[in-house]
Amino acid sequence: MNFLDDEVKTSDDIVRGTNDDATVSRLSAVNLGYFQDPFVKLFVKKPTRRSPIINRGTFIRSYAIDSIVSQFLNMPGPKKQIVALGAGFDTRYFNIKAGILNYNGNSLSENLSKYFEIDFSDITMKKAMMIKRRKELSSLMTEADQAKIGRGGMDLLGKDYCLLGGDLRNWSDIANSLLKAGLNIELPTLFLSECVFIYITPEESNTILKWITENMRNAMFTLYEQIKPDDAFGKMMIRNLKSRNIELKGLQAFPDLIHQERRFKDLGWENAKAVDMNTIHDKYLNRSEILRMSKLEILDELEEWHLLSAHYCVAWAVHSADFSQEFNTVQLQPHQQTMNI
Repeated sequence: MNFLDDEVKTSDDIVRGTNDDATVSRLSAVNLGYFQDPFVKLFVKKPTRRSPIINRGTFIRSYAIDSIVSQFLNMPGPKKQIVALGAGFDTRYFNIKAGILNYNGNSLSENLSKYFEIDFSDITMKKAMMIKRRKELSSLMTEADQAKIGRGGMDLLGKDYCLLGGDLRNWSDIANSLLKAGLNIELPTLFLSECVFIYITPEESNTILKWITENMRNAMFTLYEQIKPDDAFGKMMIRNLKSRNIELKGLQAFPDLIHQERRFKDLGWENAKAVDMNTIHDKYLNRSEILRMSKLEILDELEEWHLLSAHYCVAWAVHSADFSQEFNTVQLQPHQQTMNI
């Protein structure tokens, strides 16, 4: 192995580590009562209480993505597919199947045709083993006893849940794996990218979006990632990440909300919207929800919270031949409409 291979391996290992970090943060917020997720604890060896800023940010991130997911699954029409890119130890599929992630109290499980997750093979192997080992996870899979472990443990192939190991930078391989695992190019399909595109080059993320644009008949995309690299706080954020050898390769190409929307519109997507986390907090959370959250922990660092929230965004976009009207009704909604706390 040459020096370049060592460098790539080190960089990839650091990106893999962000999965563990995010999972610990999610458990911290769950343990404090920000939201429900009985499954995340299974993927954390050492629970750690995060700062109020991190807990609040984790909650709002979860709210925003779950809001889009629940509305998407609730749309009229055929059953839906979800493809989570760089899913890590995400538990959303299990929360859908358990009825924890619902719409106005109504289960969404019957509306889900198939849920696909993609990540580095060492992560998918760990996750597949955990699912097989823990009844509370495997029992939620449709026809779990028929689920097969594939490619030496890298894949878990079930009727309505598929876990696929691979590198998103080799998108042609991933696309082939998805199609082989049963991805239906006609069905309404939601792609998720939570702090994933930001770690690959703009060319690599564009390759993925182009493939979706050209091959999926009815697609929606939702992403969560950092923005605003050029102000004082953004520069400090980049320095802090670099000190941990974390490089945000997509940050300069899509530095603000307009660029986040344009990345989809330039490929011909009919609709694209991006908002920062401050906007989600101020405009999309109910007053009662904000009050509930404020009672969980005291947040003294309000200025820092607002600065940090201005540097993260959620974007969603639609490209649909058959269900454009239905897709375009999916917008961020008040928290009470998406999830029972």
